[in-house]
Amino acid sequence: HLDGCYGCPLIGDEGEEEAAHLLPAAWHEYESITGEFIYTGEVFSLANGGFNRNNGTRYRGNLDLVLTADTEAMDLWKGGRIFLYGNSFHGQTLTSTHVGDAQLYSNIDSAPRSDNEFQMTEYWYEHAFAEGDIIIKVGKQDANADFAYVDLGGDFINSSFGLVPTVVLPTWPNPSLGASAFVTLTDVFQYKVGVYDGAPSYGYATGGQWGFHSLGEFGAMTLQELVYTPQFGVDGELPGTYKIGNWYHTHEFDNLEAGVGTVSYNYGFWASADQMLWKEPGSDDEPQGLGAFFQYGWSPADRNALNDYYGSGMTYRGLIPHRDTDVVGAGVASAGFSGAGTHRENAVEIFYKTQIKPWWTVQPDMMYITDPGGINPDAFLVGIRSEIVL
Repeated sequence: HLDGCYGCPLIGDEGEEEAAHLLPAAWHEYESITGEFIYTGEVFSLANGGFNRNNGTRYRGNLDLVLTADTEAMDLWKGGRIFLYGNSFHGQTLTSTHVGDAQLYSNIDSAPRSDNEFQMTEYWYEHAFAEGDIIIKVGKQDANADFAYVDLGGDFINSSFGLVPTVVLPTWPNPSLGASAFVTLTDVFQYKVGVYDGAPSYGYATGGQWGFHSLGEFGAMTLQELVYTPQFGVDGELPGTYKIGNWYHTHEFDNLEAGVGTVSYNYGFWASADQMLWKEPGSDDEPQGLGAFFQYGWSPADRNALNDYYGSGMTYRGLIPHRDTDVVGAGVASAGFSGAGTHRENAVEIFYKTQIKPWWTVQPDMMYITDPGGINPDAFLVGIRSEIVL
């Protein structure tokens, strides 16, 4: 989620503050404007299986450029935030040429966009009302930054751990114009709702455009989500986040059951859970311990290539002594296809993400994918990802 705090200071080995970015602070803040620049690069190889073993190694990279401005700091008005995000992706993945997986083993795969491109991905304005209990966001935005995600899935590389694949919302790298609202109902309940242009559901190239060209041409998509955030444990040290949501698309879709004609509207629902299971004593400043997550999604089979999904996983932060920010994780993502004669695609991922410097992480990763695309041979992939906060 690109509006996170990438530039927050961390404590170095000598007990001194060390900036969590590579470039000098002057590159990251100018008066009331802050900038964050993140480069992600990865190399993956097809170690076994797949439908093509020739030249089975690919490099993929992505550069994120983020600018935010606080309207109060600009001496304009209180409660406002302006967000601009552009990115440049390049290189290739193994999905289309070697593996054929529908869930996309890499979450920086730009499908349906081209492999190499620079684009203005998001621009939006956000305003807080009622002391922050009501937030309105308007503009071109990534709906997955606000809906249908699990926090503990964020360190995985497989795309399904970041987005339930049966939810065809407008997301990176193809977001769209929309408006969303977030209402804090109580200390533990939040309600979210969003309305977006429906073009990205058809693979239309809104990602590299301002979003007005196709506005309304392919209908609209609405999303709703109810969030429950309890605190378990004797001292409330085990936070959880539980979500249930639904989506509805107003346009017509191909009838996949009959093979001819169209059906009106599209819809589905999802549910997810994040839960801290155990927290290491004395790790209040930098929480360490074991957490688990679960995802589920459903959509009707007569108009969607994927009609059901479930995923789950576990992560442990700070498993190795004196490596308090390292994360180890394991998860499984399973998607069911609507087409006859297909099998479920199951992806098992294991990774270890280690922090070399406050601004640099390295993540060795392994994935085993059964029946990629429902029909292709099983595939075993090994890779390594590097993320540098410039």
